[in-house]
Amino acid sequence: MAIDARRSRWVALGLTWAAACGQVGDANESETVDATTDATAANTTSDTADAPTTGGTSVPGTTDADETTSTTGPIATDTGPTSTGTTDTGEPPPVPVGTIAELLVPFNVDQEDLVGPASWEPQYGKSPEIVAVPLGAAINVLVQDYAESPDGHAYVLRLEPSADDYVITAVLEPPMLDKVMGLARDPDGQLYVASGVAEGDTLTLDDPQPGQHRGGIVRVVKQSWDGTVHFDTNVDLGREAVAPDSEPIINPMVAGTARLAWGAGALALVHGNNTDTDWNIMARHQKALTTHLDAGSGAVTRTSSIWVSHSFDHRLFHDGTGFLELHLGDAFPRDVTFARVEPDSDPYSLLAIKGNTGNNNTFTRLGNAAPIDGDPTYGYLALFATESTTGTGDLVSGSRELAIVRVRRDFEAAPPDSGMHLDPALPDTFDVESGGEPRQNRLRWLTHYQSETGGTTHAERPKLVPLGDDTYVVLWERWDGAQPAFAGTWGMVVDAAGEALVPAALVADTHLPRGDDAFPLAGNAAWITGDAAARQLEIHIVDAQLGYRRVVVE
Repeated sequence: MAIDARRSRWVALGLTWAAACGQVGDANESETVDATTDATAANTTSDTADAPTTGGTSVPGTTDADETTSTTGPIATDTGPTSTGTTDTGEPPPVPVGTIAELLVPFNVDQEDLVGPASWEPQYGKSPEIVAVPLGAAINVLVQDYAESPDGHAYVLRLEPSADDYVITAVLEPPMLDKVMGLARDPDGQLYVASGVAEGDTLTLDDPQPGQHRGGIVRVVKQSWDGTVHFDTNVDLGREAVAPDSEPIINPMVAGTARLAWGAGALALVHGNNTDTDWNIMARHQKALTTHLDAGSGAVTRTSSIWVSHSFDHRLFHDGTGFLELHLGDAFPRDVTFARVEPDSDPYSLLAIKGNTGNNNTFTRLGNAAPIDGDPTYGYLALFATESTTGTGDLVSGSRELAIVRVRRDFEAAPPDSGMHLDPALPDTFDVESGGEPRQNRLRWLTHYQSETGGTTHAERPKLVPLGDDTYVVLWERWDGAQPAFAGTWGMVVDAAGEALVPAALVADTHLPRGDDAFPLAGNAAWITGDAAARQLEIHIVDAQLGYRRVVVE
């Protein structure tokens, strides 16, 4: 958005442009406005360079690294701030500092990402677009801006509840590269923004050269709401500084996605990555790459984690002890894989995936994992969608079903290939041939579409949201028909064993974001989407009984 247009808004709010932004910089430089703080933005820059090749699979070596069809009642829509006077606590309501329309054009999942089970694209993760980090009922959200171009500009917004609505109470323009990769927040309220270059169209077999670390490929910035930049780390050069022989970052998020997490004074960033050129196949392989940073200084402290190649989707979180990763692998290993990477563990299989080693079609979609608090033995619940049939002849070879597994709290104490890290008491088994070997999975199926519809119904974009007290909302898209068509976003509520507390039901007629996570919000589950035409955000909120409402942030 043009500076003059934003300037007029701040004047209308009774704020001066200087007080709102501190100083004027380029579109990818730091600007901020806060409802309570006059910003003094510190603008910094880093080198910038201008998504996907997967090549073959890279053999690991030494690395640096029972449903019902009941539905909920009418969908409630809240369309804008209406609160006046004071809140229920007697405090003044939050003061809005702007609108989405004045700031940005968001990605619109209901127009731009309509792929389903019959498409090839969902074999791979998707880059983030709208990354939410909740704090109680408030939400910090990083939004890629498409107002002038698809690259190079984003905002961090603070959204706060005002009666039944949400309003923007702070705005920050972080220094960034082309694409957002992740947002994290520490207990002191400091923000961390990861971004990466879009170089899929410019990458060649010769450039970059083997082992070449470059500036302006991935950037992690620590910033306060007043605009102060505490560090601005050029991640690939930081990797070279701490480990000269570490793998370079090439084409970040290629055939995958990215996640950033904070925990115990550290940051971890995982993303899809191309390798150096393999001249035997005249292509670059794809895998995942993880970098850890010191959250105080921004210094890179670690340049690798577990080996998964290809890793077509990835998740990352900190459980209070260390960082844990999930990966969707098609070759080495051909598994949904789970590992604690700080401190180290080996990779542990959550699901052996049917099919041949290196077949990009995994017949599987990665959900995510969440802690279990009240069980002394099992510490994690993990969700995914996978076909419940053994055939592999077609792109879609059976209904894609939802399933969960339970992982021991001390899973790393068991041998990785023993299977002893998983709960053997779950009721279902699923035998497959994976990479030429017979393997048995122990899990709980949450859906039974194959038997109910003869293979014409599928679960896509699975998401798991902890509500507290070992209760979880499971969200997914349902697709129906011989030529699968979107049939709404569905939900169910389960306990820590995967037992249904609230049976499956339709909750919304809008898509779930493929590249962004759903999240807990004041005892509910939520996700955020954008409306590009109306230039607004929509917060979708589902409660513990699957009641749904949509809040429009204008």
